[in-house]
Amino acid sequence: MKVNFNKTFKDYRGNDLIVGGKVQLMTDIIAQCLFNGEGARSSGDSNKDSSRKIHSYELCMRLIQANGDLSISAEDAILIKESVIGLTPGCYSQIVKLIDE
Repeated sequence: MKVNFNKTFKDYRGNDLIVGGKVQLMTDIIAQCLFNGEGARSSGDSNKDSSRKIHSYELCMRLIQANGDLSISAEDAILIKESVIGLTPGCYSQIVKLIDE
């Protein structure tokens, strides 16, 4: 599937979400979550966990280099959803809806 994450988050009024004077882009926040390993739970299998970390990093790099639509697999979509689980309900939901469109 192709998804364009170069979109701004919207606040509860539908306006661009601004934090610290900066518009918050989905690409930046998702990439940060992937890079930091947020939402990653240890499986107890070091090989599996290592592969997941590498996948997260590679997806992060693909995401920040994309200028528009990014081709993602079902596995990528799951990884993104798990990585952003710690975001606010509003931001998390906007990402999930964008992926599921």
